[in-house]
Amino acid sequence: MPRNRYRQCPACNTASLDSSSHPSIFDCRLCHGLWFEDGALNQAIAEHHDGVDQYDHEQHLGPALRTSDRLCRRCRVPMTHYQLLAHYTTEIDCCPGCDGVWLDKHEVDQVMQSPQLKQALKDLNQKVSWKSWLFQFLTAMPVEYNVKPHRTPWVTRTLVFLCALVFGVGALSPEANEWIFVNLGLNSDTQSPSHFVLQLLSYQFVHGGLMHLVGNMYFLWIIGDNLEDALGHGAFLALYLFAGIMAALAELLLFDASQGPLLLVGASGSIAALFGLYLMWFRHASLTFMIIVYQKKLAPHWYFLIWSLINLFGMFTAQGGVAWAAHLGGFGLGSLLGYLLRDYVLRKNPLIAMLNQPEAAINR
Repeated sequence: MPRNRYRQCPACNTASLDSSSHPSIFDCRLCHGLWFEDGALNQAIAEHHDGVDQYDHEQHLGPALRTSDRLCRRCRVPMTHYQLLAHYTTEIDCCPGCDGVWLDKHEVDQVMQSPQLKQALKDLNQKVSWKSWLFQFLTAMPVEYNVKPHRTPWVTRTLVFLCALVFGVGALSPEANEWIFVNLGLNSDTQSPSHFVLQLLSYQFVHGGLMHLVGNMYFLWIIGDNLEDALGHGAFLALYLFAGIMAALAELLLFDASQGPLLLVGASGSIAALFGLYLMWFRHASLTFMIIVYQKKLAPHWYFLIWSLINLFGMFTAQGGVAWAAHLGGFGLGSLLGYLLRDYVLRKNPLIAMLNQPEAAINR
């Protein structure tokens, strides 16, 4: 009887706890929750992370919420519900007597990732500062708050470099600039099918002016690194180029040929598709928006709603000089692909998946 008592699962209330590979961790064969003796959870978390030598989960717990209806397997007293982190509302059960911890099956991964979660939430919940305000006031560019990517964004950097290189070559002389626009820009009057196909790719690297280049490259720089990290280098590049092709075709489809031939340049359509992906996968991120002099962190859905409304207004009022259809077509394609690939991306990126859960409290 005493031996069965210590095998009592706090969740199932049956003698279903079995020893695991670790002498101080017990697994329930029915619900697959885990019991950690005092100190065992800290050791398990530290072993889960290469850069963590010691960890004390009690120092990082959020507030005690209420008395649990589950009993400690050892002390047989009601446990206490604690919030896992101050800004992450997953609840774990801790014994006030022996400091044992019970985790339901769905809580295990979140608790094992708690050091990364804590740092990510700290980065995400930073307040806007005078530096971010001054930057946006002078440049009209948003400031991004997101998790740091794990891999170096080589593709993003290469795309920025190539766009800057093409612009730099064009700036050398009017003749060089004209050759680039005629041969690398997308021209609806191009007669050669093979040349037209080439232009569907090459137009994405050509820009009509310095501010056109800087604006596009800034957005590519701040969101491309996270998307490349989530997708991988090859998939990110393939999706970026494909989106640029589809955005160009959307612009051609809606272009009024009676106004003369279309000459399309710029990475805006490709980057608009990245906006759609970002919207679907990074709900926890923030982009600052400035109204005259007031700066506010916005969730991606609010930021890109404003961006979409601006583009819709430009398209329906027939304001020239901007490829509104390419922007909206790219964004629509990116949103669709982001929705279809969402489960796959979140499975590959557990930290992003956890930050997408309602348990993650984001301050804006």
